[in-house]
This record gives sequence, C-alpha cells and structure tokens, in this order.
Amino acid sequence: MNPFSTLKGQTQAKLLLSSAVSQGRLAHAYIVSGPAGSGRLTAALDLAKVWICPVEERGFCGLCRHCRQIDSLIHPDVRITIPRLKTTTEDEIAEIFRTRAEDGITPLRLQGNTYVSIDQIRELGHRLSRKSFEGYGYVEIIIDAHLLRREAANAMLKTLEEPPAGTLILLITSRLSGMLPTVRSRAHTIRFGRLTNKMVEEVLTERTGVSAETAAKLALHADGCPGQALLLGREKLDDQKEVERVFLMIFDDSLGYMELAAEADGIARILGRDGLITLCRDMSALVHDYRRGLSGASPLTRQKLPGISSADDCMLHNMSRLFICCEERLRANVSPAMAFSAAVAGSRENRAYK
Repeated sequence: MNPFSTLKGQTQAKLLLSSAVSQGRLAHAYIVSGPAGSGRLTAALDLAKVWICPVEERGFCGLCRHCRQIDSLIHPDVRITIPRLKTTTEDEIAEIFRTRAEDGITPLRLQGNTYVSIDQIRELGHRLSRKSFEGYGYVEIIIDAHLLRREAANAMLKTLEEPPAGTLILLITSRLSGMLPTVRSRAHTIRFGRLTNKMVEEVLTERTGVSAETAAKLALHADGCPGQALLLGREKLDDQKEVERVFLMIFDDSLGYMELAAEADGIARILGRDGLITLCRDMSALVHDYRRGLSGASPLTRQKLPGISSADDCMLHNMSRLFICCEERLRANVSPAMAFSAAVAGSRENRAYK
C-alpha cells in the first residue's frame, strides 16, 4: 500500500516523506508542523506503519496485525504521548484514545492547561532503553510538542541526538515557534498547510457521505482543515454567522467600548466555552482570508467576505494572534467571558492604533 494515499492535499509534505520512504532514507526524527486537523497524525501513523510493518518493504500492507494495531492506537511499540495535567488519570487517557480509534476524528487532546512533563519524557527514554516488544523497533509520537516544558524539552535532547537503533521520533505541533530551537535543530521539519474548500468538501463526502451542500457549508467553517470539518459535522453546527457578526462588530465604530464589551459578554454566555473555541478558530480563518485578499490571493475558506473599513496586514495579523491566544486561554480554563472580551477589546484597540 502506498504511504500517505489517504492523506488529502499536502503535496509538498507527501513528496518529501514519500521520497525518503522509497529511498529507504527516513530520518530518525521529524517535526510535523501545521494547523490542527490538517492530517498530521494521519501522516505520523502512516510513517509508523512504514517503520513497523514486516510485510512490505518501504511501505506497509495495511492488513497485518501490526498495521491494524497501529490504526487502533494499541501497538506496544508505537507509543503516543499527549500533554496532560497532574490530575489526569490513566483511565482518562485510555478513554480518549479509545474514542479516537473508534471515530478517527476526536483530537488526542485534554482540556485545561496541559503540558508534557519531564516524567513523561523520562518514561519515554526508559522505554527506548529496552528491546522492542515485537522486534521491529520503536515509534514515539508526541502530540502538541510545543507544550513540552523546558526541562522536558531539554531532557529530550539526548534522545534526539543519539536515538537508540531502530527508533523513529515524531513531534506533532501547531506552533513550531513555540518549540525550543535546540529541539527544532535536531529533527527534520515537515510542514502541513490548509487545504482548499474543495478538498475539504471531498474529504467530508468520502468520510461521512453528507450531501454536497452540507459539505460546502461545513467546509466554510473548517479553516482549510479536514479534521476540523469532520468535527463540525459531528457536532451538527447550524448556519449561524456568529463569526462574521463578531468580526463586523469589531469594525463597527458606532459601538462604544462599553457596548462592545456587553455584546462580547452576551455572546460568551450564549456559546459557552466549547462554542467560543470554535468561534475563535473561525475568526482566525476569516482573518486569514482577509490577509490573503490584501496580498491579491483568493480566500481559502469562503467565497464572499463581509465588507469592512480599511485594514492592513499588520493589524489583521495581531487580531489573529489575539483570537488564537483566546482559544488557548479557553482551553486552559480561563473564564470564557473574560478571555473572549479581552480578545474583542484587544482587536478594537489594535484598530485604534494601527
């Protein structure tokens, strides 16, 4: 079976990885960087099957016990480390892995101010010091590697510099800049990008069988990421244009700061934490489309953009960062109203001083 055949788009990433596989020149460590839902874990699991599958040389069969165990996230030699809290239990970890294996959609991510601890990295090192269970080597995957605490990242350096024979390390991240330069310099970086709406629609229809009309609507909210579109489809989001309402609200000079704050507070109370996380992702996608428009490129996530007063790229970049930060604060259990109001107010102030 050809590796990465189920991965939609990502032409450059697939070319680099497929070339390394076909030539038998896979590196010992890769950083797989890109937005959540863009296919990073899919690619990582394909690499794990290439590394472990004993049936096909420089590929994988997809049918043997090893391939099936990797797809089910239960292979003893393919371990996935995810950020966690001190209070996280093994049962919680097992449940999220079970859910992901069943639906292929659920993110391997826990709520709260999670991180990868030095104890987790020490455990990883201890595993790699022993012979693999099946004798085909180890694959270690770290999700959200930008959440490695500094001491954990430093502890990881020796493993990255001198990995045990037969070991493949895959660091998945959506924030490459959040990783230590010393870690980044010891692994090959593979970048994933956003897909066109058409590609996202194709993934939706292939995976879920939804109508073309429904797929088109969901793709508009997916920020060019098939994984996000699949999540939105499962959650059955309606046609609300809340994100455009918030965007236009920020640019509505007839609203004073007090009125703007009241509107933001009301939206936060209605949508709640999970709804605001989705809205923040949609805001980032909308701002990204405006920035593309300023550079003369076509929007990725929607056909028509709401009209606003003049904006420059620097201002829009700062606005995007504010809503990305808001999403991170929401996941860290900051008050939804406080986090969202700060992002909205910050965006208005950003306009004032552009």
